[in-house]
Amino acid sequence: MTGKKPILSIFLAVLTLASFGCGFSFTANPEATATEPALPTSTDLPPSPTVPSPTSLPADTASPTLPPPTPTSIIPPATAPVSRVTPGTPSGPYAVILVSPGDVLNIRSAAGAGNPIVGSFGPTATNVMRTGPSARVGDSLWVEVQRPGGTGWVNSHFLTEYVSASAYCADSQVTTLFNSLETALLNSNGDLLANLSSPLHGLDLRLWRYGTLVNYDRQQARFLFESSFQVNWGPAPGSGENTLGSFSQAVLPKLTEVFGAEYQLHCNDTLDLATFSLVPWPPEYANINFHAVHKPGTETYGGLDWRTWLAGVEYVSGKPYIFSLIHFQWEP
Repeated sequence: MTGKKPILSIFLAVLTLASFGCGFSFTANPEATATEPALPTSTDLPPSPTVPSPTSLPADTASPTLPPPTPTSIIPPATAPVSRVTPGTPSGPYAVILVSPGDVLNIRSAAGAGNPIVGSFGPTATNVMRTGPSARVGDSLWVEVQRPGGTGWVNSHFLTEYVSASAYCADSQVTTLFNSLETALLNSNGDLLANLSSPLHGLDLRLWRYGTLVNYDRQQARFLFESSFQVNWGPAPGSGENTLGSFSQAVLPKLTEVFGAEYQLHCNDTLDLATFSLVPWPPEYANINFHAVHKPGTETYGGLDWRTWLAGVEYVSGKPYIFSLIHFQWEP
């Protein structure tokens, strides 16, 4: 009888991992300029040679319905949150996001990935104009857009309101946003953090630039401070060892160290972070404005105890929200 217990333990461990493993959200890119339109390809973010890429769904594939998170166990969505762009009159311009360099956002003849491709937008396009109509296909919301020679349909998940860099850097609403984010983090205020997160795309979070990308929608962000859900955040720079822990254990201390200090805000400036990452700001975020939230180093440690968060900001109906957070620190 003693030989059966290890087998039973392994079986239960596998079931436990399976129940949590589906929780991560790894944002997937839209189909490439396909030679086989009916079978779009997708790749995963972030492009990392050291972090295995999980299986992800194509941009226009419906995601399964998951139960809401609980205060003790956050279950991130299995795919990226569904955009909630509402129908209306013609509007724009919109910009393309979450599309890898060399890929495109396909324009379809009608809503849905099964329809013929009639055009495309480049990964950094900023000239997308909506005509007004929208249609839901599964859990994805498609919107009609203008294109040369007519109209077509794109998955709204890959669009965001276009705001120029100069307009963003001059917007006083952004200063208020970061002040509110400071309050939320220093007081572990989940309701406030949820309200500050993008209602369209949620909050993309990377503890390490080339580590695990986890996306939380607003409902899940509300419970982040209470959650004990363990995440493998990927290999830490320098040591290469995987960082394991909940948001409060692994991420929050590094956030509060910066937001609890006399930090500096640098608009659309990655400072000298390219020393530690060839591309500090992911190219898939090219049309997302950001601030470097920087805590300078001290003389005590020769300036090496600096810490920086690149915080992406998305506009929804003209109001800024936190879109992403990526952490950087000195690497030996």
